[in-house]
Amino acid sequence: MDENVMDTQYDSGAPLKDATPGHGDDRRAELRRRLEGLAARDTTADRYRRHVNPYIARTLDGLGLDITYVRGSGTSLYDADGNAYLDFAGAYGALPFGHNPPRVWEAVADLRESAEPSLTQPSVQGAAALLAERLVEAAPPGLTQAWFCNSGAEAVEAAIKIARAATGRHRVVATSDSFHGKTLGALSATGRPRYQEPFGAPVSGFGHVPFNDVGALTELFAEDGANIAAFMVETVQGEGGIHLASQEFLLAARELCTRYGARLVIDEVQTGLGRTGRLFGCEHSGVVPDIMPLAKALGGGMVPIGAVLFGESSLSEDFGLRHTSTFGGNAFCSRVGLRSLELLTENGQALVREVADRADLLRKGLEEVRAAHPRLVTDVRGQGLLMGVELTTDPDVFPHQGLFRSLAGQEGLAGFLCGYLLRNEGIRLAPTYFSNSVLRVEPPLTVSEDECRTLVEALHRGLELIEAGDSARFFRHLLPVGVISKAPDADARVATGARAPVEHPVAPREGEPRWAFVAHPTDLASYASYDNRLGLPGDQVRVLFDRMNQCRNVDTPAAMFVGSCRVVTDGGQTSYGEIFALPYGARRLLDMPAEQATELVQQAVDEAVRRGAQLVGLGAYTSVVTANAAALDDRGVPITTGNAYTVAAGVDGLQQAAHRQGTDLANAGAVVLGAAGAIGRASSLLLAERVGRLVLVGNPAHPERSEQRLAAVAEDVAAHLVGLGGESAPGSEESGYGALARAALRLAKDGADGADGADDADGADAVDAAGIARQLAADGLLTTSLSAEDALPAGELILAATSTPDQIVRPDLLRRNAAVCDVSQPPNVGDDVRRKRPDVMVVAGGLIRMPGDRDTGLDFGLPYGVTYACTAETMIAAHRLDDPVVSQGERLSGQLVRTLRDDAARLGFRLHLPERRTDTVDGAA
Repeated sequence: MDENVMDTQYDSGAPLKDATPGHGDDRRAELRRRLEGLAARDTTADRYRRHVNPYIARTLDGLGLDITYVRGSGTSLYDADGNAYLDFAGAYGALPFGHNPPRVWEAVADLRESAEPSLTQPSVQGAAALLAERLVEAAPPGLTQAWFCNSGAEAVEAAIKIARAATGRHRVVATSDSFHGKTLGALSATGRPRYQEPFGAPVSGFGHVPFNDVGALTELFAEDGANIAAFMVETVQGEGGIHLASQEFLLAARELCTRYGARLVIDEVQTGLGRTGRLFGCEHSGVVPDIMPLAKALGGGMVPIGAVLFGESSLSEDFGLRHTSTFGGNAFCSRVGLRSLELLTENGQALVREVADRADLLRKGLEEVRAAHPRLVTDVRGQGLLMGVELTTDPDVFPHQGLFRSLAGQEGLAGFLCGYLLRNEGIRLAPTYFSNSVLRVEPPLTVSEDECRTLVEALHRGLELIEAGDSARFFRHLLPVGVISKAPDADARVATGARAPVEHPVAPREGEPRWAFVAHPTDLASYASYDNRLGLPGDQVRVLFDRMNQCRNVDTPAAMFVGSCRVVTDGGQTSYGEIFALPYGARRLLDMPAEQATELVQQAVDEAVRRGAQLVGLGAYTSVVTANAAALDDRGVPITTGNAYTVAAGVDGLQQAAHRQGTDLANAGAVVLGAAGAIGRASSLLLAERVGRLVLVGNPAHPERSEQRLAAVAEDVAAHLVGLGGESAPGSEESGYGALARAALRLAKDGADGADGADDADGADAVDAAGIARQLAADGLLTTSLSAEDALPAGELILAATSTPDQIVRPDLLRRNAAVCDVSQPPNVGDDVRRKRPDVMVVAGGLIRMPGDRDTGLDFGLPYGVTYACTAETMIAAHRLDDPVVSQGERLSGQLVRTLRDDAARLGFRLHLPERRTDTVDGAA
């Protein structure tokens, strides 16, 4: 082990033993032990990731839930370091008596002592018969039969078959947002399409009605009751977010099933056997089902076992002889089931009555949490010891830009609160499966009053951190060993020039143009600025983002909601905008398969449109990976890449920098890096009008393709210059054009004069642009290159517009007093140019001052009142939705660039330039 590691802080959520002054050796020994334990757990996690389920492993790691437990007792779990965790997740209801209940182990010991055989199919199974008898005795009246299996999903599958065989019908109806299991039939009954579609579910014969909608259920039976075999419902929707079925709904279901001859299936896999404060959840309503699947608690927290209870009217020879299970009813699991049922029913169901009492205490505590944090906790609901605490999904609850705001919009707060509670408070919780904003509170039935109070107090503390916006402390456990997050205080933020947070979220006004902008972190500064309360440098924020991004599930939006703002133009017009950020840097997006990257951007666009955007802009590499928006599906709103106004800002910025440097623009050499791209090509057209020489530089990684594209751009430049014409003599300096444009116009005129009888206009149309481009190249006025190192020393003017995240503009490559405009994001010009070459002026042509210098209130690591050119284009375009002007694809016209430039000036947007030559600003979009 590296000894340097021993001097770092390892924050495991528990204090170091003997970590006091004077105990340095003991502290180091304890730290070494923990790190060695961490290494062992990492090995286990890696084994799980490689051989069991890499997707679940990544999710657990991203949330901070990736602890390997080595021991369990009652309501507590223990890791290899001996740290204790109070288990309020309870294996989704499968731990009625906690971990390793002694009396259940006694039943196992008795079985071993008796040597009773466990697997005796086909034969009469004595233990199963006894368990069936005891279950029937405890069950609601009329449920006289029991069939055994290994899980809740199998029990639901059997329930479906029982109903179909008994009725001779095939249609099964369940409710929306229900959960009945993951085997194909059970999944077909489950009311969540997103989880069904990848597996060909629902299969034929399944349908759904809205939960608790008596009218919809009545209408369905009226239309098709003769074909319905079963209606399946949970008394409490667990995975759907802890929602109780109303008594009215259950009574209506009972009456309709009886009237139409269908079977009422009440799924008690999670609610059955004491969980709700009654032995069965249906007892609260007095509704007796025809078929009742059970599982989870029946195994006593020790073994997998499921059962289906049903009445004689549902018994059929088809089911009895054609649906069997090798392991169903085995003696081992049946004996455990018997002991579990005994513990639940002894002393007049004393434990179940205690559940009801404990539930009242727990609910009262959770309601106090809700009252203390009304903006964060939107609801507390449930029954017995199956409770749900719903957290807000409204990002505007959080006045500060940062992770809390984004996670709220993604229904991610609950998951990360679970990670915080586990790592910092030793409390184990989990969100519900379908409603990720809901904390599932489902402890063992044996939980104590003190343990309930411990949960409530810990939940208070976690929510207090969220409410205070203290992301530094809240996410600290997700940081690498040795990294300590400390948020800067208010004075420090002011000293560093950071903007004050917007305390009152902006909301859209009726009739106001609505736009959205999709971006991503582009450099370490933008990572750090995303949540300045983290108090972390950009590289550590990137590590945190990468880890957190592992836990995105299939229902989580790809983009994080950053915040909203209002733009007020110089003329007083307003527009409302929302900003979304993909949690991936430029390199990560470029390294992704194109289809994956495009899909991420598409999801972000879809989310923006869903929230009301009438126009969506793409920033940084979101346009690059979508072929400048060409690869995106049409969602009925304009999409703009921001490239056209970036071109205008870049060219204007370079010309103004040249003026400040005293450069003779008309005779200067200009180099365009990334000339084959959309921004580079359009910039080349405009620069060619004013400069003396132009070098077009392409991507050396694909030489043949780049050379072809550069030749096409050179031809476009020649054609563009020829098309200028003008009243001034084309070869004169009075025309206002640079030496390159004047040369092209002379060549065009000479070609036109040589045509048979063609006038100047027709002759210009007939000019061979490719030939002119070749002649200009021969004269050294319009050349191409695949080497930035070769091209840069020749340019007094440099425009960087590449799609590479590398800083390719080095100090040693620039000539004296060069002017550089960098519109790339991440920047192609590094800080070393600024430090080592004070003679060089570097401007960020992609930076724009907002109208009236008003700030957006959102921090992207930019100066106050400044935004990116691509963002500005989105804002500008939003003010002409009746006649949209947007930039898409590879070929941007000069007219489009000029239109956006004129609109920007009219609305009050203007270029942001440094006041002094050595004052430089990073970045562009």
